[in-house]
Amino acid sequence: MIVRRLATVVVVLASLVVMASIWWAPHVLPGLRTPAAPRPGELPSLARLSAWHGGGPMTPDSLRGRPLALLVWSDTDPRGLAALAIADAWHRAFTPLGARVVAVHESEFDFAADTSVALAVARRMRLSLPMADDPTGFVEGALGGSLEGPHLVIVAPDGRVVVDTVDDMAAGEQALRALVARAHPGAMLPPSPDPALPPGVRVVDLGSGKVEDGPLRGLSAGQAHVFTAEFRFQEQGHAWTPYPVGGWRTSAEGITATRGGAANFIAIRYNAGRAGVVVTPPPGACARLWILRDDRWPRPDERDDDAVTDGREAVSVRITEPRLYWIDRGDGERVLKLSPESAGVTVNAFVFTGAR
Repeated sequence: MIVRRLATVVVVLASLVVMASIWWAPHVLPGLRTPAAPRPGELPSLARLSAWHGGGPMTPDSLRGRPLALLVWSDTDPRGLAALAIADAWHRAFTPLGARVVAVHESEFDFAADTSVALAVARRMRLSLPMADDPTGFVEGALGGSLEGPHLVIVAPDGRVVVDTVDDMAAGEQALRALVARAHPGAMLPPSPDPALPPGVRVVDLGSGKVEDGPLRGLSAGQAHVFTAEFRFQEQGHAWTPYPVGGWRTSAEGITATRGGAANFIAIRYNAGRAGVVVTPPPGACARLWILRDDRWPRPDERDDDAVTDGREAVSVRITEPRLYWIDRGDGERVLKLSPESAGVTVNAFVFTGAR
């Protein structure tokens, strides 16, 4: 009986020691502390973000007492890229007047978690504003979760969030301008950039479980398939529906060509002002993606920024890095066919603006 009581006492004491350790350790070991969630109306701390470009890191001291514009953007969203250019204009205009404009990159695809992706965007767009990568989605999660479009937050010098919006750069610019004017009465403020974002954005994701219709719907990730089409209507199908032909492997990120050549392609019918494609090249290599528009090479007035032509007037896009490539523009319904020159090319998503 005595032994049993002693055993019970030992167990109780051991449990108390463990519970005390759990409570005590984070107070003396900062690395074990869980960051406090922001209260409603407050901005999450940016101090925990890494891989800053163009300045930073942004500590609480560097932001305290200043107007702040925080933009959360994605590299594969045309609205996010347009918003990033606007935010950079704010940075150049309002930083000399004491404001801070900061961009946080949230990735929609696994490849974009690499810090080189945001850095490549910054170089391509010649940006100068401080920008951080947030591969875990901490900031967006603290602001309420993933949203469709660029997320803009304007914070007053006292730390209050005065604007929290998606897609509305005009409202953010108005609030930021008012805060700067209040801090510098009588100052001559620079002119405003155009706050308009691309309208009618539509994304057709090709990842497993994300395709809504067509031959790719319901297919599991990690499987190779050979898709066939006996008739043209099968490969040109319903609008906004991707139709692969040839050998492709499915994954959560998109579909990867298991072979190259003209007989291997993916087609989509759509009606939009502009069409782009998110593509990943084979590991460690570059690749070419051939483009047909309504079964012919696109004319010069139909080609977008990344489409190029060779001496035969054949049109393609050279895939040198994983990103959004703009390939087609125009009016009316049409069918786009993309054929990889070699195996290993992954088509992640189609992106359209001015979609109808």
